[in-house]
Amino acid sequence: MSELPDLLASDADRARVSAQLREHYEAGRLTLEEFQERLDEAHAARTEGQVGNVLRQLPAAKLPTVKLRDTRWQSLALQYALVNVLTICIWLFSGAHGGFWPKWVLLGTLFMFMRRTAGRSRRRSLPRGPQPPDA
Repeated sequence: MSELPDLLASDADRARVSAQLREHYEAGRLTLEEFQERLDEAHAARTEGQVGNVLRQLPAAKLPTVKLRDTRWQSLALQYALVNVLTICIWLFSGAHGGFWPKWVLLGTLFMFMRRTAGRSRRRSLPRGPQPPDA
């Protein structure tokens, strides 16, 4: 099987690699001389293989971390609790006469809280495009 030709590198590729080199230099992985040599190599590189070779012996860029657990519901729960505690305090300080009217506020805010937290998990996904045939 023949290998694919090494494609020519763009200015954006060289700039991306230069930025990565700068990060590695700032992290202490490269000395000033090594940084300058590799930076010169990156600017002189003509192909993507040569650009990739500039990053030899350096660790790959870290991927951004993603929180596995969604914590937005905690903020909603805090808002729900504050509104209801405030309502009950108003009822208590006004003499607590008659029926427990804050129950209606409790029910209304509970309904809104449940709707907002459940609504986040039922988002519509975009339709998938045509799948390539299996070879």
